[in-house]
Amino acid sequence: MLEIRIPQASMEMTEGYVAEWLADDGDQVAEGQVIYVLEADKAQLEVESPANGVLRVIAEVDTAYPVGHVVATIEES
Repeated sequence: MLEIRIPQASMEMTEGYVAEWLADDGDQVAEGQVIYVLEADKAQLEVESPANGVLRVIAEVDTAYPVGHVVATIEES
């Protein structure tokens, strides 16, 4: 199982928001597929899946999470 975390998009960034999930909990996702949009420091960043597998969403949209916080997992298939 792989953990998807809030990335540190800039040196000043301490937290970020999941602006939108582009894949739903339980969806089969492919490596490189954009799975959510991260909002931080008034910028948006598309976050890709690091592997093929089943997405398990943990984090809610529009909630602040610190850098490194686990927002989802991928159950590799």
